[in-house]
Amino acid sequence: MTRSISSFFAALLISSAVLVAPVTAMANKGDCGQPSSTGATPKTSDAQTILKAAVGQVTDCTDKPCICDVNSNGTITTPDALQVLKKAVGQGVTLTCTTCPSDGPGCTSAVFDSRLGSDLDSGWTGVAHDSELPVGASITVRVLRRCSDSNVICTLDSECTSNNCKPTCDCDGDKSCEIVGPTHSRACATTLKDCSTNADCPSGVECTWTFGPPLPLSSGGTPACVLSLFDGPLTGTADSGTGHGEMQTKLRSRVFLGIALSQPCPRCGPPSSSLRVGQMFTCEGGQFPGAACRVDGVSASFGGTSFDCPPDLQANVSGAGLAIRFSQVTSRTATRTAQLPCANFSFKSNPLNAPTNPGKCLDNNAACGTNADCKRCTGNSAIACTSDGQCTGNGTCAESPDQPVSCGYWCQCGFCNGNASSPCFQTSDCDQGETCLVGPGIGNAQNAPQQKPNDCSGDKFICGQFEKEKCGTTLQGKCSLQSYRVCSNDTVCASNGAGTCVFEPRSCFEPRITRTGAPSPLASYCSVQDKTCTTNADCPLAEDFCVQQSSRPTSVALFCVPATASGAINSAGGITGPGAVSLKGIIEVCRCGDSKIGCDETCDDGDTNNGDGCNDYCQTE
Repeated sequence: MTRSISSFFAALLISSAVLVAPVTAMANKGDCGQPSSTGATPKTSDAQTILKAAVGQVTDCTDKPCICDVNSNGTITTPDALQVLKKAVGQGVTLTCTTCPSDGPGCTSAVFDSRLGSDLDSGWTGVAHDSELPVGASITVRVLRRCSDSNVICTLDSECTSNNCKPTCDCDGDKSCEIVGPTHSRACATTLKDCSTNADCPSGVECTWTFGPPLPLSSGGTPACVLSLFDGPLTGTADSGTGHGEMQTKLRSRVFLGIALSQPCPRCGPPSSSLRVGQMFTCEGGQFPGAACRVDGVSASFGGTSFDCPPDLQANVSGAGLAIRFSQVTSRTATRTAQLPCANFSFKSNPLNAPTNPGKCLDNNAACGTNADCKRCTGNSAIACTSDGQCTGNGTCAESPDQPVSCGYWCQCGFCNGNASSPCFQTSDCDQGETCLVGPGIGNAQNAPQQKPNDCSGDKFICGQFEKEKCGTTLQGKCSLQSYRVCSNDTVCASNGAGTCVFEPRSCFEPRITRTGAPSPLASYCSVQDKTCTTNADCPLAEDFCVQQSSRPTSVALFCVPATASGAINSAGGITGPGAVSLKGIIEVCRCGDSKIGCDETCDDGDTNNGDGCNDYCQTE
């Protein structure tokens, strides 16, 4: 009897297979009723696999019978195969599998900690380029979960018809993750004290997530302390196999006038080669001078910063904060091209302003209608050309931005429909129906327009003519031992113990800004040194150790920086203007249920059961 049922059913499967159109893959092999296929729903091949298992053959159901027992009765039988066949041909049936036992807990969360080499470039003047970012700033995220039946985002099984709210990856068999955050502890937006709700903060103050401790910056003789708060969720994808990641989020960066050029932020520990996260000192300056503080970030130039040492609220020159839109944080390549006319009256030459201010090629003032009228050799932009033959040994003949000479002056940063809360490079950065426009604000309004493309005044404002992101002949003096201190002679440096005055080409942004990151697959890496490891012995530096289940990527992002209420900060930094960041760090992956507390976990009882005091996110219930 079994053979006759098998033969009949197999014939039915074969005939049905030609009638079922392929569906777009969005589920993984191993989902309920899918022992052998991927896709939004099972295929007839899955029903055939289950039928073979029902009659005793070894199939993909053997190792995980839970995915083939679609009626959850504890055994795999021909009715299971029939149910899957009905689902495959479009009939409205519901498959209910029991939760499969895991070989080990999958990844559930991760924490990023910044490391040496993280770099910030901001503004069109160039003096705020090459600013170091503190070591130790951290962000925590979780693996996003979706209902196995509808793919709808969920947090609990009860939110799904299938009663199965499934993580989008496990970092083992399924390595492509959707992530969401931030999930680290929150702080009051003013005092930076730990909080759970707004009720824990002073009246009218939000309990929110911070993007690292206060950031000390000094440029152009002007110190500033920046505190960045998340203004929306952090979402994206990460692949533990390839090491690539893509994320996006919005920030509000509150800018405070700095205490001193050598101490922009309230300090927790003086500059020292031995300063490290976790050390205890007392706050110097800020809201709570003399209070005990824990070092949360380390700047080689400015010392320690801490959540215990927030800046003085009276020094705020940005209100609720400058809107910073990270539309792409990536381990791949990010690129943006200037396409807005500059606002300063000296930079009105632009094809978009014709006929009152028609475009002119920047180097020779020849009339032009587009960048194609200002072709130059890519290897030497001093050579005008119309064909590659005129550039022998000097690259190819191209138009800007493949070479630095453009038709008229173009700036990078504007605002979506003029809104100060929506800075943009291009219309694709804006919400649907909005357009990226030159900022309409005047004075120190946050939506003030970008004034100049760069500050290469001695080079007809052409950046990158001979060296990438450097002016050709326009120089900038910086002290050799304090690169944040500008100078015109050795006297300024010597009187501050800052060495000698060194003149170098001024930094600048070219018409096309590009930054490239670096992926890092999940493995084991040293916490301090950027190298793989097996044991702590492979990480011999002081305070270093081997971090299992980690990666060491470099992520990059391009963004626009709105103006502050401080004219000194705006003119020194060159904002409104573009910004570029390169984040080097270590990412540690955590697995709820492995009996180790890490990342954003507050408990880990060795399982992923709910209702036992520690839930399947490893949060205390």
